[in-house]
Amino acid sequence: MKRKLLFLAGAFFLSAQAYSQVGIKTPTPSSTLDVRGSIEGNYREISGSETETLMGNDYHISFTGASNLTLNLPSKSATDGSAADFRGRKYYIKNNSTTGSSLTLTAAAGQIIRSGGLVNIDSNTIVLQPGKLAVLTAGGANGWDLQEIKWGLFDMAIVQGNTAQTVPAGNNYYTLITDSPLTVTVPAAGAKVLLKFRGYANVVGSANSYGTLRLRLLLQTGTTSVTYDLAAAQTWFNRKNGATVAFNFKADYGLTNLAPGTYTFSLQVVREVESGTVSSLKVMRSTGRADVFLK
Repeated sequence: MKRKLLFLAGAFFLSAQAYSQVGIKTPTPSSTLDVRGSIEGNYREISGSETETLMGNDYHISFTGASNLTLNLPSKSATDGSAADFRGRKYYIKNNSTTGSSLTLTAAAGQIIRSGGLVNIDSNTIVLQPGKLAVLTAGGANGWDLQEIKWGLFDMAIVQGNTAQTVPAGNNYYTLITDSPLTVTVPAAGAKVLLKFRGYANVVGSANSYGTLRLRLLLQTGTTSVTYDLAAAQTWFNRKNGATVAFNFKADYGLTNLAPGTYTFSLQVVREVESGTVSSLKVMRSTGRADVFLK
């Protein structure tokens, strides 16, 4: 009888251990696996120029190649519990190229890389530009979940002008010289270009004179120019004859449809809807900034 009780007690103890939580460096784990310390995964650096394939023992991949590379993701089985069903496996993939080389991640035939979100764009491939990190998780039958691609700053230009610029009257736009040009490089389609212009102006006019300074964006590439109308304008009003009125202005704009290339951006202004006598309108100080983001 005692042997039977000991056997049952031992069986219960083993069963409890089999379904209990496991702790490393903690006697009281709070999850199925509770690790109170660092976690180490396999690290592999690749620098090929054509194709590479992720392995079953890969964890973190660092690409340092001098030319573009395609990295093939392993094909996973849709059969739950099978040897090739590794749903939940994670890969951390970083493009550390210093030569501008891209890293293309390609899923197996019939499988996709899901981006999710309100605008869900599922694709068989994604492209990692230099400096970008992708975290991939093996999902169900369809392939992979793209857990994260971080946007990063690829190029930046800042110009600050301290010289007063007289804006002429009339219907023609005047290009602000001292905060232009802002020249940046767009290395790949899908990049985001964010532009910010700030400044202040002085206007001298007769009593009760008023007007508006309207802004627009000039994009220059090669010999071709494109202008973008902005929802940005600043209205001023002068109460006293001959007085100087100061006002601030700003303009923000984003572009996402530019092809790869080098672009120059400038801010243009025009005086409009003026009433009374306006002796002068000068932009006293202005700054411009252009940021190019990639993922």
